[in-house]
Parts: sequence; structure tokens; C-alpha cells
Amino acid sequence: MRRCVFAVFCVLCASPVFGADPDPIANLKNKVVERRLANGLRLLVVERHTAPLVSFQMLFRVGGVDEEPGRTGLAHLFEHMLFKGSQTVGTKDFSKEKTLIDKLDLADKRIRGEESKGPKADPETLKKLREDMKSLEEEQARLIIPAEFDEIYQRNGARGLNAFTGRDMTGFVVSLPSNRWELWPILESDRMKRPVLREFYKERDVVMEERRMRYEDHPRGKIWEEFLAHAFIAHPYRLPTIGWMSDVRNLTRPDAVKFYESHYVPGNAVLAVVGDVDGGEVGDKLERYFAGIPSGEIPKPSAGVEPKPSGERRVLIDFDAEPTLLLGYHKPNQPHPDDTVFSVIEQILSRGRTSRFNRNIVDKKLAVSAWASNGVPGERYPNLIVFGGSPRNPHGNRELEGAIISELEKLAQEPVSPREIEKVANGLESDFIRLLASNEGLASQLSYAEAVLGNWREPFEFLERARKVTPEDVRRVAREYFKRSNLTSAWLERAAGKGKP
Repeated sequence: MRRCVFAVFCVLCASPVFGADPDPIANLKNKVVERRLANGLRLLVVERHTAPLVSFQMLFRVGGVDEEPGRTGLAHLFEHMLFKGSQTVGTKDFSKEKTLIDKLDLADKRIRGEESKGPKADPETLKKLREDMKSLEEEQARLIIPAEFDEIYQRNGARGLNAFTGRDMTGFVVSLPSNRWELWPILESDRMKRPVLREFYKERDVVMEERRMRYEDHPRGKIWEEFLAHAFIAHPYRLPTIGWMSDVRNLTRPDAVKFYESHYVPGNAVLAVVGDVDGGEVGDKLERYFAGIPSGEIPKPSAGVEPKPSGERRVLIDFDAEPTLLLGYHKPNQPHPDDTVFSVIEQILSRGRTSRFNRNIVDKKLAVSAWASNGVPGERYPNLIVFGGSPRNPHGNRELEGAIISELEKLAQEPVSPREIEKVANGLESDFIRLLASNEGLASQLSYAEAVLGNWREPFEFLERARKVTPEDVRRVAREYFKRSNLTSAWLERAAGKGKP
């Protein structure tokens, strides 16, 4: 996620708002007002009156890492389900709809019960059960107002309405005109109090198709899923956020309700509000709208602890696509000081056209691409730094892996120049300043840091730490972590490729 924080979200940047401010980062940090509502909801507000707009980003500290084997994919399903509305939005008559929802749960249970018989399942019975299910869904559809939640926002000038799920968190974002900002707490408090997971089984089928397209039939999704499943053997970072197909197929609405009640509660949420609002008014009105929602018990952290790797792990994926390579090394997460060093290493190796990977691998025609990414697949727990790329014909994965490892060995043997580190720090700071010019980007930054990293000030402090990284820090970390015994590699290539890794 940090690469999103310092790179991807830069495309959201709006017009500069800092003018000739000599220290925009420090001054903005002082403008963040934090408040905790009575039910535990953490609120971060930045008043910015440069345009009549306000951005909201609510993050729940729940993602794929909080699921259990056998029920993977629930957090991702909420990315779909929570746009379905509530008991008051999206329905013509919820009391009638509720009866149908209960009948749909029973119909799905009967179908899965018959399917569980395997070869002994009766085709005619299954056909009848599925027809009954379809009939119930059609009856429910007559009571539903499709996309009413979205339409209310759109009629009031909303933009950027979206949701996302990761290993560490689930987020919901939207921007509104400042004279319509109160619509957000009206809709969101209603959705949090009275969510309705309507059309659950239809959306479950949508997710299954999404999984087929993005993971089972797509080389990038396939290699990442296999890679992480081998890199982690005990910790739930090994589980795919979208869920294993067999798990998704058997998820039920009661499973989802239980998961929701355990995680999607005010005490597990962070809300960042950035834009043309009065901070005091925002806090008071949010308190009023959300006051009736119990804080809930903060979920216990994942119990899985990844053991220290005892040797190199390798996986070869046979797939009809151009070859692709991933190399990952286990490492600590923030607040361990080495995490910052890894972020600097990531930038030295793959930031821009003058990076070492670009100069020594891509420009030399060994690869179409070569990159580095720190903090994979999440940052709440110890994670990986990952290096990857695609070799350029006639070269293969073996040659690209050798070239990448050669660059890592150079870091362990030869001190990087202070100029390289200074260039990295300047680039990170420049990215951050551009990011801060966007209401959406700043709201994203603050909510992510508070919800996932535990401190909204962390991005500001990260820049200070990055400037203090020394050439010896880089060499020490490279020597300690970039060892074969700490390596997980994944090669994706056709069966007639360069051979076994």
C-alpha cells in the first residue's frame, strides 16, 4: 500500500494549493484535527477552503488477513454488498423483502446440501432447487430499487464513489459539494446501522466470475496468488483477498452478517474528511448521526505467526503467457527501522529511468520491465519486499532472476552513494507534496496511516526517517535479508519455456 500512497495516488493531484509556503508538509500536519467519537470512531479533519468540495474516506481495519480458512473472500464481498443499500434505501418494502431474504438463505442451503453429495447428487432435484432459487430472486427483484444508493449520491453531485479491499483494510470513498456534505453521514450512518446484504447470492456469483477472469485465467493474478501462497505458510497473508473459489462458492449471507457485526463497527473504523467544511461542525454532526451505533468489540489481531524461512522456496507456474518472474524476501513491517531502509532500496532500484534496474536490466534489453515493491502484500504484519519483471525475448526468467539478484548483491557489497539516497528522499518528498494537493489523496493518506499503520502522522515521520538512511544502513540490510534461505521465487512461463527454476 505504501507504493499506492507515494505513487499511484499522485494521479489524483489537483491544482497546487500551497503557493509559496516554505514548509507545506509541516504546516499541513499542524492543520489535522483529530477527534474520537463516543462510540470509538476515529475522525481526522483538515479544513481546506480553496474549492467548494469535500472528500470522505472511511477505512475499516479489516481485510483478507482477518478471514479464516474456509471462509475467505468475505471482506471483498462487502465491497460489492455495501452499495446495495439499507433497510430504508434500495427497497420498496423491506418487511416483505426480509421474508424473501430468509427464504433465499434456506434455498441456497438446500442447493449446497444436494451439491455436497457429489456424484450422488440428483440432477432433477438440483434443477428444481435452482428453479426455486431463481423464482425467489425474481420476486425479490420486484421489491428492490436498483442502485438507489449510488443514484442519491449522483443526484447530489458526488464524484469518485468507490470501494476497495486489501489484505489489511476495506475502504469507502466519495467526494461531495461542500453544500451537500451532510448527505454523507445521513447515508453512511443508516448503512452502518441497518445494512441489508440484498442479492447476496447473485453477487457471490459475480465474485466467482471475477475470480475466474482476474486470477484463474489471467497470468498476473495467477502468479501472484501462487507466489503468496508459497511465501507464507502460516500467516493469513497467504490467503487471496478475493477468496479461494471453493470458499466463495460456499459463502452464505449468515456468514457475511456475522463477519460484518464483528468487524464493520465504529470502534474499528477511521474517517478522514478533507475540504471546505467547518471541523467543529463536522465532529458535532457526526457524533449526532453515529451516536446510536455501538462501538463493538475491537477484533483480535490475526493469530498466525509466520515462522522464519528454513530454506529457499520455488514455484513454477505453467501458463500460456509471456514469462513473468517474482522474487520475495521476508522482512519486518513498520515501526521496525529496517522497513524504511527497504523503502529506500525499492526507490534506488526501480524509481524512474535512472534507477539501477532500468539502467542495468531494461536498457540492456534483458527485460521488458523490472521493478521493486516494499510492503507486500500488506503492512499490518511482517511482510515482503518483492522484485519482479518480464524478460525480453530471447532471454528468460533464469537470466532475469540472475540480473536482479546481481543488483541485490551489489547493494550488499558496495555502498550506495549519498547522492542516490538524497535523490530518493527528494523524490519521496516531491511525491508527497503533490499528493497533499488533492483532497482525495490527503484523505486517503490520513485514513490509511491511522487505520493500518496506527498513526496518521506516520507518513510525515517516514519522510524524516528516509532522509536519515545511510549507505551503511542499505548495505547492512541487504546483507542481512537478501539471502537465498530467505527467498521465495515464482516463475510463470509456458511448459516449453526455459526449464525448471
